[in-house]
Amino acid sequence: MKKIQFFIALWAGKLFLWWYKKTGHTQNDRPGMVSMRLCFDFLKYVAKPELTIAVSGTNGKTTISCVTANLLREQGKTVSYNDWGANHHAGHARCMLDAVDIFNRPTKDAVIIEMDELISPIGIPKLKPDYLIISNLARDSMERNAHPEYIAAQLKKAAEGSPDTVLILNADDPLSCFIGEHNRRIYFGVFDQQTHSLPPLANDFRVCPRCGAKPVYRYRNYRHIGPFSCPGCGLQSPKPDYFVAGMDAQQIRVNEPTGVFDYPILSPAVHNLYNLAAIISLFRDMGLAPDTIAQELAKVSLPVSRESHQVVGGIELITQVAKGQNPTATSTVFENVAKDRSEKEIVLMLDDIFKDPNKTETVAWIYDTDYEYLNDPTIHRIVIGGERYLDHRLRLLLAGVPAEKLVYMRDVYETADHVDLHGISKIYILHDVNSITRGKKVRDAIAQRIASERSTETK
Repeated sequence: MKKIQFFIALWAGKLFLWWYKKTGHTQNDRPGMVSMRLCFDFLKYVAKPELTIAVSGTNGKTTISCVTANLLREQGKTVSYNDWGANHHAGHARCMLDAVDIFNRPTKDAVIIEMDELISPIGIPKLKPDYLIISNLARDSMERNAHPEYIAAQLKKAAEGSPDTVLILNADDPLSCFIGEHNRRIYFGVFDQQTHSLPPLANDFRVCPRCGAKPVYRYRNYRHIGPFSCPGCGLQSPKPDYFVAGMDAQQIRVNEPTGVFDYPILSPAVHNLYNLAAIISLFRDMGLAPDTIAQELAKVSLPVSRESHQVVGGIELITQVAKGQNPTATSTVFENVAKDRSEKEIVLMLDDIFKDPNKTETVAWIYDTDYEYLNDPTIHRIVIGGERYLDHRLRLLLAGVPAEKLVYMRDVYETADHVDLHGISKIYILHDVNSITRGKKVRDAIAQRIASERSTETK
């Protein structure tokens, strides 16, 4: 009976997938939703390809998944991956529908599953991936997630349900590095980034989980991320198998079990150093040689939805995702901007939920976020746009940012007209994951202003 139910779900899902692709709706999870509704155990019974990789964690899932998929393609492998971040059951089923034929035979070499942490106790035991990468854990949206310790417990259940899965873990994250005690574990870490001396507003690792003593850090790269030890019971961070020991503008140097190797850098931002370390750990464990990985990394880049760079008229325009309602992700981006000592302007557009009479957005997260990083003399002005523009203005004032540095308006598209193009070398456009298109339009509008101004100056 289960087998019949599964094949009905498979054929129905494949039919819907064919139709959605034919009509141009490729980035849609509904075919997977159909299969899941017809057979809740669809992910258990669907055939898996030779390589199945799951990626979870609070921040970095999409970046790690996308770069991993592109590296596999550079090796000539066929890959099924939902690159729009479909990280729930319907998205996973949609991804697997694309990886098998109507007889449930694998048609792809690999599948990349981006998985929300909350559903991992259901998804991981059914998929039983070869690898599970957990990037990090931190406080996230109060609407979508609970306390990070609860999320860690969910991922622990997920690992227990798939003991043969190899875990790739952040050695510098005390919330996730101890997950999977019965799994084979591979650890990655990053050297001291000399973070801002400003103490973070939120600390998700205040006491040792074993004895309750206050942990001591050798260094912290952001918030609670860094190698620690407990003076009470001796609990400490595991030693990284793959440790980013140094970097310059072009490459990072990684200490590995078999030697020290250099790899191209994708982004100098600390969160992306950790993402890259996770990716290198994965491919090295899969048996790829360092020079092969380095050659392939040189051909790929970060997802443009997460970060992009463009130089127009001598000014660099940088778009970066700063995930609204996610205080750790946003604080990390703010700190990264502050560490850049270039003279710059910032466009801030961080509305996670837009104007809608049927929805409301909590703004409590902004008081867990370190806006204080933006109180920096190299930041000339901050142009704020979006439905919650007054909330962000208030928070910036409380962070000590002078009122004369703040320009604010409801319409995000008006922000492009208020950026001062004089005396700066960079403009950061910080947008939410739901504002990717808006961020690009604002960037393009600023680029047109710069080009027009430079053209006028040369006449």
